[in-house]
Parts: sequence; C-alpha cells; structure tokens
Amino acid sequence: MTDGRGVYHGVRVLEEATGIPGPYAAMFLGDQGADVVKVEGVDGDPYRADPGFQTLNRNKRSVVVDVETRRALEAAADVIVTDRPGRATELRAANPTAVIVTMPPWGERGRLVDAPTSRPLLHAATGIAWNQQSYAEVPIDLIVPIAAYGTGVLGAIAIGAGLLVRQARGAAPTYEVSQLSGAGAVQLGEVRVPGPPEERPGSSIMGSKARVAAYRLVEAGDGKWFFLACGTLDFYRRMLDVIGRPELIDDPDLANPPWGLLTDEAVARITPILDEAFATRPRDEWLRILAEADVPAQPVLTREEFLTTSMVAANDLDVTLDHPQLGPVSMMGLPFTLDGAPGAIRTPAPLLGENTDEVVAEWVGTPPPTAPTPDGTDRVVDDGTRPLAGVSVLDLTSFIAGPVVGRHLAMLGADVVKVEPPTGDPFRAIGPMFISWNQGKRSIALDLGTPEGLAELRALAARSDIVVENFRPGVAARLGVDADSLATVNPDLVCLSSSGYGRDSSMASRPAFDPLIQAMGGLMAAQGGLSGDGRPDTGFEPVFLTLPVHDVITPMLGAIGCIAGLHRRHRDGGGGQRITTSLVQSTMVAQAAEFTRYRGRPPTALGGFDHPGPDGEPAWTDGDDGPIWHDGEQSMPVCTTGLTGSALAEANDLLVTEHHPDFGPLTAFGQLIGGAGPPPHPSPTLDQHGDEIRAELADGDLSSKEYP
Repeated sequence: MTDGRGVYHGVRVLEEATGIPGPYAAMFLGDQGADVVKVEGVDGDPYRADPGFQTLNRNKRSVVVDVETRRALEAAADVIVTDRPGRATELRAANPTAVIVTMPPWGERGRLVDAPTSRPLLHAATGIAWNQQSYAEVPIDLIVPIAAYGTGVLGAIAIGAGLLVRQARGAAPTYEVSQLSGAGAVQLGEVRVPGPPEERPGSSIMGSKARVAAYRLVEAGDGKWFFLACGTLDFYRRMLDVIGRPELIDDPDLANPPWGLLTDEAVARITPILDEAFATRPRDEWLRILAEADVPAQPVLTREEFLTTSMVAANDLDVTLDHPQLGPVSMMGLPFTLDGAPGAIRTPAPLLGENTDEVVAEWVGTPPPTAPTPDGTDRVVDDGTRPLAGVSVLDLTSFIAGPVVGRHLAMLGADVVKVEPPTGDPFRAIGPMFISWNQGKRSIALDLGTPEGLAELRALAARSDIVVENFRPGVAARLGVDADSLATVNPDLVCLSSSGYGRDSSMASRPAFDPLIQAMGGLMAAQGGLSGDGRPDTGFEPVFLTLPVHDVITPMLGAIGCIAGLHRRHRDGGGGQRITTSLVQSTMVAQAAEFTRYRGRPPTALGGFDHPGPDGEPAWTDGDDGPIWHDGEQSMPVCTTGLTGSALAEANDLLVTEHHPDFGPLTAFGQLIGGAGPPPHPSPTLDQHGDEIRAELADGDLSSKEYP
C-alpha cells in the first residue's frame, strides 16, 4: 500500500538551529512527511545568504516568535533539534516526551565548546585539511563542507532512532551529534595504534592523483581525465590485458596488486608505464575499451556535465521548485526511497517568519500528536537501552559503503551478522581500515553458490529484521537472496539495496567505487579548479579527495532508510519494507549547496593546485607546534595527528581502543551518537562466529526481537 504522506507524517519537528548540520538533519525528516518548523530570530538564519539554504530548508515552515511562544512550541513538539551547547536539560524540562537531539559544533566537552566554527576551521581541527593528499605535503582547503554535511546526515540517523525508541518503547531519548562526530563519520576508516601518533607518510609522487598506482586519476591523450579504479586483483589483471602488458602481473617489483602498489618503488615502476599507455588514445575511447573489459573507469566531469547524464534522469536526482522570490530553484532529489512511502519534495524553503501565525494556531496548547503514553507515570524518560537493541541485521555487503551501514546499525545496538564468502570480503586486504568499517558485527562464512550455503542464509533471513546488500543489479536475484526471494521465508523483512548507480539501467553492469562517483559528480573537478569541459585549461588538474566521500555518506543514508523502515513496520503492525539508495545519489547529498541552482546565484567555489585557501592564497601559517589555519579573525591549530589522535575527540568520548586478534591494539571511532549506548565491539575475523551462529540456528534462538 502506498503512503504518499511519508513515514513521518504527523511528527512535529522543532528546529532551533542555523547553518548546515541541524537544518540538514531536519530536512531528511521533512522529506519523509514530518511537519518541520524552523524557529528563527528577527534577522533570520545567517545561512539564508547561502544558496544552500534553499535545499536544506525545503519542506519546512518558518516562525519568528518571542521567548514565551518558543517555549510553548517546544512543549508541543515530538522532536527538538538544537545546535546550542548546554540546552538539553532546559529542553527536557520543557518537554518530557520529545526526542531531543543536540548538535553543538564542538560537542559538550573540551576546550572549544563555546568557540566559533566554520568550514575551514572545522576541517583544520579534525584532520581533514591535513589528511588530504597533496604534492607539497601541506594543509589543503577542501571547498565542500563535507564534515558539516556528514553531521547533518548523522543527525538524521539520531532523530530516526529516537523516534523509533519513542514509538516502540514509549521512551524519550536525548542524543548528541556534534560536528566532531560528523567529522569522525566521514573519516570512519581512520585507525591508529595507541601511543604517540605516527607522522603522516610523505606525499606520493602522484600527489593529489592518489597513492595507489592502479587506483588513481589518469590523463588521456586528448588532455581529458578519467579515474581508473582497479580495486581488486581481477580488475587489475584485466586492465593489464587491455593495455597489452599482461606480463606485469608476475613482475616481482609489483607484488600484491592492486593495494600493494602504493610503495614509492611500485609507483615509480608502473606509473610511467600506465601514463604512456593511456596517453595513446582519447579519453572516451579508453572508457569504451575499459568498459568492454569490465575494468572500472569513469570520466572526470564538472557538476554541469554530471547533471546531463542518464544517472541523474534515471534516479530523479534533480528537482525544481518555484520560489516566490527566486523563481525556479533546482536542487537534489530524494536521497533514498522507501517503497510505499517514498517521501516528497513539496514546498520550497520558507520566507522568514511567513508561517508564524498558522504554526502558533496549530501547535500552541496542543499536545504532540504522536506523543507516547507514560504508562501511568508523570514523565517519559529514556530507559537507557540502545535504540536498536533486539534488532537482527543480515549484512550481505562487501567493500566499504555497504558494510558501513551495518556498522552504524551495530553502533545503535543491533545484532549484525556479516555473511562473507569463504575467501572473505575482498576489502579485508585493506587491513585496519576494514576493522573500522565492520565494527560491532559477527562473521559467518557461507558459500551462497551451494545449496547448503543458501539454505543457511535463508534460515538466517527467517530470523532477521533487516537485510542489507550492495550487489550489482541482478546478482542478488541470481543468488536467490533478493527481497522477493527472502520474502518467502520472512515477509516482514526490511530490505535495503545499496547499489552504485541506482535505477540507471545503462550503468547496471558497471562496477562502482567511491572515486568513480567523485569523478563523475564534479567533486574532483571543483576541488582541482577545473571548469568548462573539464580540460586543465587553467593549469590545474582534478583532485582525488582522500576522504571516501560517497563510501561514508551512502551508508548513513542507508541507515536512515532502515530505521525509517522499522518505524513504518512498527507503526503499521508489520509488513516488509524495501529501501533503495546508491552511491550516485549521495554525490548530491555531499554537495547539497553546490548543486542548488537558480538564476543569479553566486558562483560555486573552485579549488586549485594544492589549494591553500580562498582565492588561492595560503590561509595557514607555520606555528611553533605546526601549521595554524586562519579564517578571518579566528585561528585554529591544524590537527596533524588525525582525529583519532585528537584530544577533542577523546574529550567527547568518540574513540575506542580495542585489541584485535590480527592487528593488536587499535584506536578507532566508536559511538558517534552520544547517549545511544556504548561503542561497538571490535570487528570480527573471518567466520569468527560461524559455529556460534549455527548453534543459535539449531536452537531456534538467533535473537530476542523487540520490534514486531
């Protein structure tokens, strides 16, 4: 049954936040039908001056009210979002039954609690500016506010989890999602050994093209760029065949490809070979040849070029609303779809205070429409249970974007069973980063190509609440593990399919990796300062962002969708739910403001070679203890240890140090949503829990479900 109203229809969200993170988090609820009311001062949210305001504040109503009326609105809300530190206690007193999500920029603890923040200051303080690859080994100004965007998406996960707890348990949780948490979420693969942080390794001779010789930016013979993503041995082998150098597979100086090809010696050996080969033909010809050989490669496009692709049209990635002052405003479409309740982009961002009278008339003096029953008590409080306790998740994913969905669900308390082939997830070869992407799970090895393996998988599905897969389109059905097949053993499953290119059938057979979407979605061109048709006519070249932008944003979108699916299933008393998202959808989520377009909008920012700051002028200076970033009158030491080595992250309880049987003691990001429970336990070794899980299946006791 289709519910055009959206999963969160009837839910009142009061947004007391400015800028990007809080409003972005609330936007996801508005897209899914919630009544989002934005409380503004008489001068409005300062972010109104930015084009991105039009996207982040769609589907909302704006009010300008006095303190007394604001308190009355707080008392009438189901959810309250605030970005001011220290407000949780006051808001809880005002509303005992609301989900409260605080989103203070620097968290509630540490030396920067009350400090101002901005995109460059946040990137400097959290290691993003330092970790970006460069030629000169210097801090880099990332022109897209990726940490702020990540915070907003993480905040939406927290809101959804809180509403699920409220609906299913009658509890009213308070969660914290700071921009430090968001910076951790977009750097999730960062892991370090305890003790003094290690020095960052020297820049690759390929500079901002990448570090791995077969996983990097390549310039073709016509001066146009593409990204070559040989992320597995098979892809690497096929690429060598394509360029006529198959003998290199046995070259002792190029051992353990593709990920072993990041040493200076290996890079120096193979880079000129590849450069010479790919300089012999135009880019489009190489892309055709590589595609025919099933070698992952995609062109570097500008945002304008991306908008003309079949991916945008097939996935409804670009929508246009009529604004009363700006005229037609184009922006990103829905970032995920829940079948039967897909959500909608209904109204443009509101004018300042335009809805004050109607909201006050509707809200003030009326209880929250979806408030839980206190069960005879005077107050409804959080019972301290992790939000997804009792939820069973079957994780059929591999690489990064898929597994991180399960990692986040495990962080919230779900029992996540990672199903791997007998050879393991191919990205186990990455090492400690794999550990971070798969925290909190149990592992079982199954050969789904055998009747026995498929039978065990179906038995697991029969006892699960959620199934997550990121196969190429058609593979799940061929294996018999698609939503339709699994519904025969469990019709109430919430099934998430997270693909590379979404509903674009012309791309269905193509492999997808984060940098391929970076290349096509305009990120690499913009950071490198390229414009027009992507030719380096400015003297610049595209930049491979060290952050795996889509690999960390896409799984957060998937987690939002899974939680929304549980919410709808509980609300409707059961029934299967199907959610879809994709890497290509997340490229607009990670550039929400940059893809906002209307006549007369200011130009989007462009970077450049080792981009040091606005207008290409260095925004940092060398201090006694390292580089210092300057933004107007504000300054911030550049974090050169990585956020996992930062006192800020430690002060806000974002880190966990655990002993892993393969790698010893490791420090990684742990619980990123304050108040949602302890950090997830260490990542499992291959088939570590196989016997345990099979015994549970034999006993018929895989988990103790809390949600119907």
